Amino acid sequence: MDDTNETIRQQFSDRLKKELARAGLPVSSPTQITNEFNRLYPQHKMAAQTMRKWLFAEAIPTQAKLLALADMLGVSPQWLRFGMGARKASKASSIAHDDAANPAGGVVVSQQQAALAPVVDLLTRLSPSNVRLVEKIVRCVLDEQDAQH
Repeated sequence: MDDTNETIRQQFSDRLKKELARAGLPVSSPTQITNEFNRLYPQHKMAAQTMRKWLFAEAIPTQAKLLALADMLGVSPQWLRFGMGARKASKASSIAHDDAANPAGGVVVSQQQAALAPVVDLLTRLSPSNVRLVEKIVRCVLDEQDAQH
């Protein structure tokens, strides 16, 4: 097993456990946590075994479940997944609880931002250090763009 992936999963698991405890959910009961998650996010139902894998650093949630989990815990998805950025979720990043309002269960973007969806998907697969590298590159490009206008 790749030590880097194992470390990333362990760091995610540590953040998850800390936030579950802060939210008053019993880290020792994946079933109880799963029941609460499924009650809040019926469009993202999961098995207790899935939560157990997250808690024991055996797996990391899919993007849709990560967004719901971060919303449930009141933290930003980026912080929960990578330990970077603001810990607290902004109101704008909160996902919709109503399945009709957001049938895909993902991030809602405007027509002009639709081209970003594939890029965001790729970014979620990067290691934290590579995400920071991409962020620095984007900031450099933005600085250059601002200087030209």
